[in-house]
Amino acid sequence: MLIEFRKWIERVSNAGLLKQVNGADWDLEIGVLTEMNARGKKYTLLFDEIRGYPKGHRILVGSLIDSKRVALALDLPVQTSNLELVRLFRDRLSSDELSRNASDFPPETVSDAPLFENRMTGAQVNLFSFPSPKWHEYDGGRYIGTADCVITKDPDSDWINVGAYRVMVQGERELGVHISGGHHGRVHINKYLKRKEKCPIAISFGHTPLLFAVAGIEVPDGVSEFNYAGALVKERVKVVKGPVTGLPIPADSEIAIEGFIGEETKDEGPFGEFAGYYAGGVAKKPLIKVEAVYYRNNPIILGTAPGRPPYDYSYFRCPLRAALIWDVLEKAGIPDVNGVWCHEAGYTRAFTVVSIKQGYVGHARQAGYIASMCRPGGFAGRYVVVVDEDIDPSNLYDVVWAMCSRTDPATAIDIIRDTWSTPLDPMTEKSEDKLYEEYSGSRALIIACKPFGALIRNKFPRVVESSREIQARVREKWQNIID
Repeated sequence: MLIEFRKWIERVSNAGLLKQVNGADWDLEIGVLTEMNARGKKYTLLFDEIRGYPKGHRILVGSLIDSKRVALALDLPVQTSNLELVRLFRDRLSSDELSRNASDFPPETVSDAPLFENRMTGAQVNLFSFPSPKWHEYDGGRYIGTADCVITKDPDSDWINVGAYRVMVQGERELGVHISGGHHGRVHINKYLKRKEKCPIAISFGHTPLLFAVAGIEVPDGVSEFNYAGALVKERVKVVKGPVTGLPIPADSEIAIEGFIGEETKDEGPFGEFAGYYAGGVAKKPLIKVEAVYYRNNPIILGTAPGRPPYDYSYFRCPLRAALIWDVLEKAGIPDVNGVWCHEAGYTRAFTVVSIKQGYVGHARQAGYIASMCRPGGFAGRYVVVVDEDIDPSNLYDVVWAMCSRTDPATAIDIIRDTWSTPLDPMTEKSEDKLYEEYSGSRALIIACKPFGALIRNKFPRVVESSREIQARVREKWQNIID
């Protein structure tokens, strides 16, 4: 079931996972509290009575900070584990499932929504009416869009894209948007500009966290994230038609804008990003001329503060991206994949672990190369580690143990060059005339599996660990000690 944003907040509160914070300053305090919370108790924080703004103009962070919040967004029990989430996403989001079901769950257009309780149009528009935070100390400005849904349409088809791209307040009626090369939103914008036309755009700044989650992953070309989210929960996403652009906007949106992107650009950034660095610097980015703003009574901005992991949203892409990579591996014919995990420490992109049951020489390398270069695993990646089926890929301690005890560095590490990257990667070489599409990096593939010859001959040393059967028997007898 698709849970409307305010009902989801109520569920989080009822589970004892919500804290309200009154009186914080939009200038750094909200961002610092968000950062500290992600490394501490991991509450969902609802900020109100923000300095300089009326009571009821709110910001919510920590929406997808751990497995409990992701489970609640999917209407699942809060006890759902990491790998249970991966398996659920894999079952529902496999390419076969999507091809069968995505078209069955187009967004449902409704005639009205609470979003239209308040409107600003034309000269009335003032984006400073909302408490957009300055999230990090060295940010170049205030960012209203960090957990947003940026909505564009392909001019050559009916394909609607919904992306989670950062959005900076540039003035009362202007926004700057950063979209890396190759991402679908930039593909759409470039098509309009090539035709010497303005690109219509709509952005929602508060909505069910599920849409933010889906907007932030690599959905296949031509498939709308609205359909993708609908296929995930088996329910059509309700949208309203934007009065200015005609673009679909989530019906449960708290705040939304409509406008157009033309040839004009403006300096945007720097902004502390997902890799944990100010790597992107300041650059000319597309400028959105805002024509209209809509907002609910007592609106809530859905926000987040990326940075050095773990940060506010570093968890939620772990099971989603892992599920997509697992699906690609199976579709490529890789047998006996036992699990996949994309680690928070690698901001879900730079450190991916694949667990397999080895069946033949080269099996592990096949899995590693595909996981390294497929679309959901290829952007801004760094390391892919392949481990045996006895290793939990989500347990970093187990993975590092396997790397230390089952590899010979001289033979276990392969390097892949000229791979898809981004200026947000702190290791990329930057220049003013470099296009987004030119940024490249490399990948290291680490085979942390038992040598296949020793494995099939049962000659690799036995692991010092009690069998599961013995552990279960002892646990049952001594439960008061163990648990």
